[in-house]
Amino acid sequence: MHRLAILSLALFPFLASAGDGEWTVTVSAGDHDRVATPLSVELPEEFVVGTGTIYLVPLDDPDAAPIPTQGLEGDSHWLVWVLDRRLPADTSRAYRILRRKEEATAQPAMRCSESESAITVTSGERSVLRYVKTPTEEAAKNDPVYTRTGYIHPLMTPSGKTVTGDYAPDHPHQHAIFNAWTKTTFEGRPINFWDQQKGHARISYTGTGETISGPVFAQFSVTHRHEDLTAPDHPRPVLEETWLTRVYRTEGNYYLFDIRTAQRCATESPLVIEQYHYGGMAIRGTSAWFDPDKNAEPPATFLTASGLGRIEGNHSRENWVALSGLLDGGTAGVAMFSHPANFRAPQWVRLHPTKPYFVFTPQVEEGFTIAPDKSYTGQYRYVAYDGETDPEFLESIWNDYAHPPKTRIDH
Repeated sequence: MHRLAILSLALFPFLASAGDGEWTVTVSAGDHDRVATPLSVELPEEFVVGTGTIYLVPLDDPDAAPIPTQGLEGDSHWLVWVLDRRLPADTSRAYRILRRKEEATAQPAMRCSESESAITVTSGERSVLRYVKTPTEEAAKNDPVYTRTGYIHPLMTPSGKTVTGDYAPDHPHQHAIFNAWTKTTFEGRPINFWDQQKGHARISYTGTGETISGPVFAQFSVTHRHEDLTAPDHPRPVLEETWLTRVYRTEGNYYLFDIRTAQRCATESPLVIEQYHYGGMAIRGTSAWFDPDKNAEPPATFLTASGLGRIEGNHSRENWVALSGLLDGGTAGVAMFSHPANFRAPQWVRLHPTKPYFVFTPQVEEGFTIAPDKSYTGQYRYVAYDGETDPEFLESIWNDYAHPPKTRIDH
């Protein structure tokens, strides 16, 4: 199912106060400066959502261009937007809620398009990312044991550079942005979901929940199945997984999106995740960042939130990791942020000594079990960017993610 929230900014004179009276939204920065921060506020039951497009106008600048918002439905109604301008630490800004009475006709700024083979997110006319539903052309060039679906590739920067890699000759089992456990036990059998060459397991796309396009974000939800191929009655389902991916509208040299993953047992049998030095939510970088010469200096650079590099940062516990390097005549990178609510946060990171990949791995020091009566969840934010890695910018993204501004709505 595809939902569409569209707008046009050409008819500002037709904006009017929300039909149920005057409403305002206040954003409080808290301890950190805020710039282009994704924001949301829960709408009270008495707020009439209506059918028009909702905008915000800052009370301290009533002549400013109205800020588009996008509704989000779940257990309750939410309003989502992106901060219009810098909000210094320890300050607040209030906005008046306005509504355009007529439905708009323009195409949304953020669009999610689904085909039989993929889900593609675009920002305006530019591609942001592609989610793989069916085996790609590259899969056919490799041993069938490495075929996989249910991952994101390519991930682009605003200038069009591809920062992820898939079916790399050295490690064809690493698929761009993917999620897989390595050393596990299921019903007494050792199962390796990561190293596909062992032939133990398979992870596949199984369905699409919904896709959403709109002025502020594009979003899609999908399901995966993790299967045991060694069972006597194989394939035997082990885990059912849901990914919720939301891509925000951004300006400048970066794209920003979130993935929420939830895994639950597919049967009454638990999955034991054994202690191991890698496995979890991972990124494989572009092939341009890999040199097969083991004696050469690796082309890619790692930087962790603690300021550590490729070697010293391996198995450190981090809030974020950035991977960057020269690409298509310039410099580009991708960073991944692990939410503080994640299991065993801050999670350990595996930074490969020569290859352009890393993974957040909560089982580095001790294993754990995904039980039939409880889901394993994870939240991760990603930034794909042009230019050099800027640790101050990445730390500001982390603060927005881990310690978001407070919002409230008043009538």
